[in-house]
Amino acid sequence: MAAALNMETSAAELQRQILGMDDRMSGVVRVTTTDSFAIDVVIPAIARLHQAQPGIEVQLQASTQLLNLSKREADIAVRTLKPENPDLIVRRVARWSSAIFASAAYVQAHGVPEPGTAFAGHDLVLYQPYLDSGKEVTLGSEPITHGRIAMTCTSGLLVRRALINGLGIGEVPLPFGEADGLVRLWPARACPPYDIWLVTHKDVRHTARVRAVIDIIAKAFAAVSG
Repeated sequence: MAAALNMETSAAELQRQILGMDDRMSGVVRVTTTDSFAIDVVIPAIARLHQAQPGIEVQLQASTQLLNLSKREADIAVRTLKPENPDLIVRRVARWSSAIFASAAYVQAHGVPEPGTAFAGHDLVLYQPYLDSGKEVTLGSEPITHGRIAMTCTSGLLVRRALINGLGIGEVPLPFGEADGLVRLWPARACPPYDIWLVTHKDVRHTARVRAVIDIIAKAFAAVSG
């Protein structure tokens, strides 16, 4: 078993090294990220790249799973968690804050919750992995103990769509909430910022087509961040 694993690792390493010498602007580049990042940032960026480099084929996987870049499960990852593997090249492409939002229709029907009431009398849309983490669940640093959970979602994109449809109050990245036309609640209350990381393996970072995709995605996040 150990010998087979070593052979698999060596084969993956050789494949990465060969790929790293490839200077063609054609071929496959595998990208993994979340659904929100994919739809709002990565896909528009790749559409622009395609106009200039139609020979690059991007295989995009929207997932919250952390794929193994060392095994070439992906060439590029865009994550909010910074990996510690020394073989990975990590680049911060944005620092965002989250905020709590609701639709204009929800605010008109239910008003804005009073800070300090733990969302008493209000409907909430929550991110299911946050609930599963075992941490105290808050929205905008406010406990949710008196709120009603209207929906839980397994992805940030689903949370956004639920808010757009007036299901309740939820926390989403500030650029996305504003772009979705949602109403920001408690704007004076800042949520802790978080970083967005673009990750690739050191052996493939100089591959021409991988470099092109990295650069266009980084520029796209910079543009969204303002």
